[in-house]
Amino acid sequence: MNNSRRHFLRGLTGTGAILLGPIANCLWATAEGSTKAMPQRFVFLLKSSGLTPDAITPPSLKSAIADQSRLHRIALKDHALPKSLRALEPFKEQVGIVRGFSGKMCLAGHTAWFGALGVHGSPSENSGGTPIRATLDTRLSARHPSPFKHIALALRGSAVGGGMRGTLYPGLSAWGPGREVPYQGDPDQAYHQLFGSAMASQEKRLSYDLESDMFDFLSADITRLQSNVPGSEKDKLEHYLKAFEDLQTRRNKLARMKDVIQRGAPELTDKYHSEVGVDRLESHFILAASSLISGLTHGVTIRMDGLEHIYSGLGITEQNVHAIGHETGSNGRTSLECRDLIREYHIKLIAELAKKLQNVPEGDGTMLDNTMIIYMSDAAEAHHGSGIEWPYVIVGGCGGKLRIPGHYIQAPGYHQDGHRTIGNFYTSILNAYGDPVEHYGNLDITLEKRGISQRGPVSDLLA
Repeated sequence: MNNSRRHFLRGLTGTGAILLGPIANCLWATAEGSTKAMPQRFVFLLKSSGLTPDAITPPSLKSAIADQSRLHRIALKDHALPKSLRALEPFKEQVGIVRGFSGKMCLAGHTAWFGALGVHGSPSENSGGTPIRATLDTRLSARHPSPFKHIALALRGSAVGGGMRGTLYPGLSAWGPGREVPYQGDPDQAYHQLFGSAMASQEKRLSYDLESDMFDFLSADITRLQSNVPGSEKDKLEHYLKAFEDLQTRRNKLARMKDVIQRGAPELTDKYHSEVGVDRLESHFILAASSLISGLTHGVTIRMDGLEHIYSGLGITEQNVHAIGHETGSNGRTSLECRDLIREYHIKLIAELAKKLQNVPEGDGTMLDNTMIIYMSDAAEAHHGSGIEWPYVIVGGCGGKLRIPGHYIQAPGYHQDGHRTIGNFYTSILNAYGDPVEHYGNLDITLEKRGISQRGPVSDLLA
């Protein structure tokens, strides 16, 4: 850091330090030709019922990629995207289609639970069990601190059953071993939690202030209690105290960011209270975009649907996602047509999110340049996923850290020399973003016995 930069940053106090510090760092980073100081954003979008590999593959590439014995890397610029991905055509230079990485160390079936982002098995299809590590989404967010270190939103709860409203536990994300991330299923509650510190009515503002006072009292009580309990219990109280202190720290940051939050907060419309699934999902996407742009968070995960969800807002009223996955048609459409329509709707939402981020200048580019949006399934390649491959659609510039944007990438097939797993894929992403983990996730025992290497990153993916 040069002297003028250091002098300027030291001169910032109070609100100026909160609001102008990140902006100043970005300006100096650009002037010095560095992108390391640019905030990086991560958006994970998980759907149910599998993501069919052929459905995300450009038709003009299908003959060229038939050979599964080698890795394929093909520029997308000369190939039309498949119909359900067509909304991403304007962003094609920042679209990546990734296929061929297997995930057979995860539970196969309707859902892989925590394994989809944590690369490990679950006890049964009806139980996600306990997460054994921080999942990819939260691990990435942790490297880029923000008032809300990671935001998780859900249209429904777990893939196998689960609710629709309030705090949900879909069994997808974890802060660490045994620490599941709760998801918010109510857009109106999420709005209050994210933007309420700046946008609340006088009545809700009073409630917010009373909650803050309560947390202060609780923290003081816990501190006093620590001196009167046995040593074995002090650690438990320390965890409680840290949680309350972290919450108060976040509230204080939000109070100082009030003006920024007010400018970036979305309009609160009737959609936030709607019982129609597409309205709630669209509201979640609006909240995600506003939270990223306002700097409230750098990481978002959205559960797009669940097996029990009925897409009545798309005119699919007769069958839920589960029945459609079992090749049952609905409202005069075949199962395949229903799946295509749902995917097309999801991609439309992703394109709208990408456009909002692209409209925000950042450094010598835009916010989208420093964002990675990952669209995937929690059930691998099919409604009853086998984990033989796990397809992904990636949107954004990825901060220039990965050689994915603008390309179709397909790893060698399962059992082929050079085949790699989603553990290798996630290791590559973590390494690219400055987390030099040797290998992320569990190993595939079958590949291990065959002597197929599955440790470390995939060098071809790294910039």
